[in-house]
Amino acid sequence: MNLRPLALIAVVMFFPVQPTAAELRVPDFKARYSIQKAGLDVISTTISLQRTPERIEYRSQAEPVGIASWFFRDQRVDELSVLARVEPRVVPLEYHYTHEGSDKNRNERYRYDWATMTADVDYRGEEKTLEIPRGTMDNFSLQLALIQDAGRGHKVITHPVISRGELKTYTFKNLGREAVDTPLGEFDTVKLQRRKDDEENTTYTTWYAPELNYLPVKVENQENGDVVLSLTLEELEWL
Repeated sequence: MNLRPLALIAVVMFFPVQPTAAELRVPDFKARYSIQKAGLDVISTTISLQRTPERIEYRSQAEPVGIASWFFRDQRVDELSVLARVEPRVVPLEYHYTHEGSDKNRNERYRYDWATMTADVDYRGEEKTLEIPRGTMDNFSLQLALIQDAGRGHKVITHPVISRGELKTYTFKNLGREAVDTPLGEFDTVKLQRRKDDEENTTYTTWYAPELNYLPVKVENQENGDVVLSLTLEELEWL
């Protein structure tokens, strides 16, 4: 028996599509980002979104550059979210995180079953099944959902997320508009921020450019007000 049509029927049932003028369909794209630590480029990441007749593939491929490549030259990180073609909603079916070259098992795999509202989780070799609410995503498919959220103008955004093999709830605040300078020029952006409840006062801030279909042009991870990591858009191609 072919289970794929049954799975898609379940997706449609649990995620009815009711498009509005505010909904955003992100075009297929390929973008390169540079990740900096302590002011130095340490990772180059290529993120792409591509549609096939049956599914949507959202992928990231990262490798060390600069000084970091001296110490981690054999390490590569690939992330893949396989999504159902029920647009404009983000409906994940699978998530794969593969870390090559590491001396530890850092791999993750999630498979969503929307008919039973569960997710099979393999987090670094530990397997279990989670009961999940409607709209649950992983950290990677969440990025695509936030691109759409940035265009909707909501002041507070909440999503259930599977992170590190556990079900969590992430809350983001819309901090308004801000101009951001990038290697591709200056963009007027929508600024979203998530704050962790921890001793380091950790925040994750992302700037989304309406001019680029709300793709992020800058991301910052701060602890106690200091930038720990930053990510900047350097190249973009619409496919």
